[in-house]
Amino acid sequence: MGVADSIWRGPPPADSGATALLRSAVQGPVRLALSALARRNSNRRNGSSPRPVMDPDRPIAFMHVPKTAGTSFITALAHSLQRDVIGGFDRVLFGDFTDFDSLDESVRRQIFDSPTSLPPEKVVAGHFSYATVRHRRSAQLITVLREPVSRLLSHWLYWRSQDEESLAGWGSWARKVLQSRRPLADFLREPSLAAQMDNLTSRMLLWPHPLIASDRFIDRRHSAVLLSEARRRLGDFAFLGVLADAGLENRLQGWLGQPFAMDRMNETSSMPEGRRGSLAEQLTSASLDLLEERSWLDAELWRDVVRETLPDVDAERLRERTLMQSVARFATLFAG
Repeated sequence: MGVADSIWRGPPPADSGATALLRSAVQGPVRLALSALARRNSNRRNGSSPRPVMDPDRPIAFMHVPKTAGTSFITALAHSLQRDVIGGFDRVLFGDFTDFDSLDESVRRQIFDSPTSLPPEKVVAGHFSYATVRHRRSAQLITVLREPVSRLLSHWLYWRSQDEESLAGWGSWARKVLQSRRPLADFLREPSLAAQMDNLTSRMLLWPHPLIASDRFIDRRHSAVLLSEARRRLGDFAFLGVLADAGLENRLQGWLGQPFAMDRMNETSSMPEGRRGSLAEQLTSASLDLLEERSWLDAELWRDVVRETLPDVDAERLRERTLMQSVARFATLFAG
């Protein structure tokens, strides 16, 4: 499916020609985009109770948002807890796709059509919606969010790096992934990809929802209702974090009461020839507007989690620094 995860952590790589070019872009249009993206919100968990520590007698359910280092996270979680983990997908990411018979059986077995079809293991960790993980009434819910524009760009580049061999088992779904070979702006305009590219964290929290269509972008007129409902559901999570938190692993280790260490896994390592290019040229004014349109709800949720988990950190400064690092790294990757 091309929705496994990657994360690069650390300082930007040394300037190559492409990175230097992107640094110029970062100083101009990306900074302007960040100004447009910065809708400050004062809503926090002020006065609310602290989130509980892990109860070892209750199951754990991880809502894995694509491109949030989830593969590394799940591997570390299984190692820490010494438990079997059930992964896979529910229907939230597939949107209007219905041709599941075209998938290889090995792929189809990973897709659970209802929460009741999940095996009863103690740890569920996959590309599952809130509705699926919450179905286990006693489960302790956890998730980690990534700065949403960085997540979108990573998603586009990861899909773009996939070759026909890696997509062979995905049947007609592969046609959606192959749309990533189009220019960024065209890719972000494609409504058939809304379930993967349009405010994905919010969709995973709220699916299924009468105000969110699987084949259309979310209407801003519903922002107040959707944001309120998404925040309420985030309140049900026992552990929340953001990838930009340098202390994330230590915080999770403290919550688990067990050693926890993540390795870098399943990253987008290089772009095949013929699909490389200049990220600066892709970050047009239209692309920057579309990146904002596809992340406005998720950006508010990300800020909320930063403010709760990192109260001494300025969320907007952290977002700008994270995005600048991401763009610098993606520029080098895209250039090959």
